[in-house]
Amino acid sequence: MAWLIATTVRRVLGVPVGWFRSLVVALIMVLSTQVVMDAVIHQIAGTSGVLSEVSIPAALVLIIIALLWIFGLGTALLMVLEMVLPTGTLPNPFLWTAGLRKSWSRNRRYRQVVATFIRHGLGANLRGFGRRGESGARDERSWGSTATALRRALEDSGITFVKLGQNLSARSDLLPAPFVRELSRLQSDVAAEPWESIRQALGTSLGCDPLEVFSSVEETPLAAASVAQVHRARLRDGTEVVLKVQRPGAVEEVMRDSDIVVRICRWLQNNTTWGRSLRILELGRGFTRSLEEELDYTVEAANMQDMAAAVSDQNITVPTVYPEFSSTRLLVMDYLPGASVGRAQPQMLALSPATRRRLAQDLTNSVMRQIMDDGIFHADLHPGNVMLLGQGEDTRLGLLDFGAVGRLDPRSQQQLVMIFAAIDRNDTRLLNDSLIELLGRPEDLDERRLEREVGELLVRYRGGMRGGSASRLFGSLMGLILGHGFEVPKAVAAAMRSLGGMEGTLGQIDPDLELVTAAREIGADLLKNRFTPGSLKESATTALLEALPIVSQLPRRVNRIADDLQGGRLSINMRLLAHENDRRYVTWLFQQVVVSILAGFCVLGGIVLLVFGEGGPAMTSYMSWYTAMGYIVLFAGFVLSLRTVALVMQLPEAAGARERDRR
Repeated sequence: MAWLIATTVRRVLGVPVGWFRSLVVALIMVLSTQVVMDAVIHQIAGTSGVLSEVSIPAALVLIIIALLWIFGLGTALLMVLEMVLPTGTLPNPFLWTAGLRKSWSRNRRYRQVVATFIRHGLGANLRGFGRRGESGARDERSWGSTATALRRALEDSGITFVKLGQNLSARSDLLPAPFVRELSRLQSDVAAEPWESIRQALGTSLGCDPLEVFSSVEETPLAAASVAQVHRARLRDGTEVVLKVQRPGAVEEVMRDSDIVVRICRWLQNNTTWGRSLRILELGRGFTRSLEEELDYTVEAANMQDMAAAVSDQNITVPTVYPEFSSTRLLVMDYLPGASVGRAQPQMLALSPATRRRLAQDLTNSVMRQIMDDGIFHADLHPGNVMLLGQGEDTRLGLLDFGAVGRLDPRSQQQLVMIFAAIDRNDTRLLNDSLIELLGRPEDLDERRLEREVGELLVRYRGGMRGGSASRLFGSLMGLILGHGFEVPKAVAAAMRSLGGMEGTLGQIDPDLELVTAAREIGADLLKNRFTPGSLKESATTALLEALPIVSQLPRRVNRIADDLQGGRLSINMRLLAHENDRRYVTWLFQQVVVSILAGFCVLGGIVLLVFGEGGPAMTSYMSWYTAMGYIVLFAGFVLSLRTVALVMQLPEAAGARERDRR
């Protein structure tokens, strides 16, 4: 009975009231029914206690009136609870009880992470980070110790936080240089997992003993990262391969700590100025989503095959993957004999300046063509993911770690080419139009202000700058975009981060290469390639195919228009409220008006019947039939008034969302 009453109350109010409070109020109604019914029966019987003095219809009407007003007062109580404590303010007791153990474990882990940060002296420093004092130089020097403490705290907090530090190390557009330098150490300085643990993980992924698939596996890892480590091995046919083995428990730890990262980012955004300016909560959520994708090595294997096809005509090596031996937690690929750029400084110094310049240009050219021509690009080009292969003049570069790979559609590729061509030509209007075409026009865009700020940006970077120019350029461009209300697609943001993060790697290969200048030149070359006779013919053919259905139907449509015009039948139909949000708002407003009018009439009619219904046909010795009808009509007005209040409290968007859910 309580469930039936709770369902009815929720339908009457028309708002998503919580089930727990609805059932509690309904139970109160059920329990109060006996008391009220005893009072009604006593009133019907009078002093004699004989029920036959009142007719059966009259007794039934009195009982119905009592039950209706029990329902009405209970609905009012639920409405008051909803006004004081809206649904969702307090946790659902059933869900809270079911998730108590999980919540306790998560909160304990959260306290451990916070204690780790505080132990390293990052309590007040994080709140004050980003505020410059009177002496900017003194603040810059103080950041060095804070950056070291942050790096150590991330290392002690586990895999997820180490990966977070790695991602932040590529954001020189957001962080000062001391933080970038210190967090870059997280790319390699990670303790290796014991071999026995890795051997068990290998056996689980392969479904058999590793020596049944490989003739040998080296126990000492080539590299140890936060999520996985790499071991050399040899297939049964003698092929040298490397095994990228996910650390045991990495997925479980990441899933547990991802929520903590979001909670910390939310606290920083709510309590620090720099956190709000960086939109750190959005960054944290994006990081956790991308990290979950990186933990699935089948995705990385597919990315490697796509990247190998994209760079097949370039002087860049991508290892061959062996999907028959790979799985979600194991990746088997060719061994690339060499060292990462981050660890190959002695070999790098032994190369001639011309060779280093060629390598830097090869990497820049490859990444630019990946983004603007192939549509698939490596999104995490830190020094640990770029290999130095070969010796002397034959040295070339190889790429590793394809967990973070971005993809761009042809239209976005075209607009990015136009953006770099505009930067090269110093064309403010072209850059302004390309940004709008790439990102879409936001509402209330001040296009004149956007064009003015774009022009200032072009003037600032027109001549090129050494040391971090790309990071500052893309950081300034991203700030300009966000400041004007543009919504940046994930792939476009990844492309900008890839170009900005590549600058640190290029700086170790050839410090004299100016990335902004090189990117401008390559972008201009790509634009020229789009206007060759062959490409123009292909573009014209594509446009013609798209227009062919319209052109073929055009004569018939023109003939119909001419006939309608000649016969006086030509008309124009305009659809008002074509947008779904407009229709939803009008519907919501119309519901409010109708319910309010009905509530007002019912309340007014009930009062009139109660006041002037004494002279009507007698139902009992103290009540006429008109008075009884007044109580019923007044009840209807009372309930409709409650529904009116509920509709006023509810936003049209929420009503529309609930309606879509029902559909």
